Formats: sequence, C-alpha cells, structure tokens
Amino acid sequence: MAHSGSLEDRITSSLDSFSRKQRRLARFMLDNKYFVSFASAGDVGDKVEVSAATVVRFAQGLGYEGFSELQTAIREELPSYLTAVERMGERLSEPPATDDVPQSVFHSDINNIERTANALSASELDAVLDEMVRADHILVVGSGISMGPALFLTHSLKVIGMDARAALDGGLSLAVDTAQLEPSTLLIAIDLWRYVRSTVEAVYAARQQGVPIVTITDSVVSPLAQAADYAFEVATDGVTHSLSPTAVITLINVLIAGLSYRAPEQRMEALRRVDAAYRKRNLLIVE
Repeated sequence: MAHSGSLEDRITSSLDSFSRKQRRLARFMLDNKYFVSFASAGDVGDKVEVSAATVVRFAQGLGYEGFSELQTAIREELPSYLTAVERMGERLSEPPATDDVPQSVFHSDINNIERTANALSASELDAVLDEMVRADHILVVGSGISMGPALFLTHSLKVIGMDARAALDGGLSLAVDTAQLEPSTLLIAIDLWRYVRSTVEAVYAARQQGVPIVTITDSVVSPLAQAADYAFEVATDGVTHSLSPTAVITLINVLIAGLSYRAPEQRMEALRRVDAAYRKRNLLIVE
C-alpha cells in the first residue's frame, strides 16, 4: 500500500488497520510532535511501553524508510522548529524550580494556543460557522474536564441570541436528548483524553440520525474525530499530569467572534436584551 502526505494524513488513512498498541503509538506521535522530532525510537517506545523496534516498524508501515525519515518529515511540518525543540529540550532536561512553575504553565498554555492556531483550517472554520448559523438548535455535550468548556460555549451562544443547550451529565438525560435530535439541530461535542462513553455514544447516535456533528477534541485518532462532520483538534499539554483546557476556550472564543461578525447587528441586539434583563432583575452590582 502506497503512503504519501503528512504524518497525520498517513495515520488517518491507515487507522482502521491499526492494532490497539499501534493506535496508542499513533496518538502519542500526533500529540507530541516536538518530542518525537528529536527523541530516539527507544525514548518514544518507552513513553507508550513498546520496543524501539516496534516504533521503527510503525514508521516503515506508514511509508517512511525508517524512524529518522519520519522525524525529518515532522520537522518540516512544524513552525519555528529549532526554537521549539530547544525549549522542549530544556524543559525535559531540567524540571522548573518551584518559583518558575507559573512561568512554565503560562509558557505551556501559550504553546498550546499556538499549536491549535496552526492546526486550524480556515475553510473548516467557515463551514462550521455556516452550520451554526443554519441550525435551529445547538446541543453542546461535554462531561468531566470538558464540562467547563461546554458550559462556557453554551452560555456564550445564548448571550449572542442563539438557541443552545448544554448536556453535561451524560446517562439517561443525554440518551433522551440524542433520541430527540432533529436534522435541523447541530451537535457540538467536546471530549479530551480519556473519552467519556456517553459523549462518544451521543456522537454516533447523532450520526445515525443524520444530525450535523462538530467535535472539539485533542487528537485525530479520537473516536469523536472519526465520527464527526467537522473536527477541531486542540493542544492540551499540561505542565504536570493534568490537561490544560486553555486552547479549547480560545477556540470557543474564535467561534463566538466568528458568529458575531457574521451578523453584528443581530448579535448586538441580543446582547442589549440580555443586559436589559440583568438590570431589570437587579442582577448586576453597578458601582
């Protein structure tokens, strides 16, 4: 089988044939391109508990002569490669001192936003904004770490006058929501890392019902990305064990800004109505 294109293209075109171990390796490579671009095959294998030989065979299975050619291909894809690699090398060789933790977190989040921005397709963004404008109703699904961004997106959509509702608790409630989806509804699902079963099942149920699906997730090998009509990939690297949702929130801000520019007078009128409602009910503290 001939292979061509970027690492991401090669992985997605072969995804159905991967074993579980190969999927884990594929995900690691896509999520950690800077690390993979300068680490040894053994270093990469250690991260996902496979041998260096397995890493090399995986690269060859994707159509590269070996792991070094895969690394060269990654370097050519990455913006500002040398600077990024130097920073990554420093982070890996010497953990930050306690008083450097804030700077490390800020730096990591800035890098997540940059990577997410570089991966964003302008044509896909326009298509998603069209879907959002056309939809009679938007159902936003998110649980666990994705609950906060899902709630933020739903609230932001409501404030600018769109009919949106959040499904945050999964289970029977989400099953009822997805059973009643109409083709004029748009489903937006947010899910990261250890994917929540109810969110994934909601996406596949919506797909069977012919409902347009937008997903925000952290990998092209995510089960959400595979089932979506439009999939946004966000970087979520954290300084320690935790994930960072900063780039997810930034992407949501992009969506809201895009919608606002599409119909500025309509969005401003919605904002004025919300502001008037707050004041009428004395919900605001005005100094």
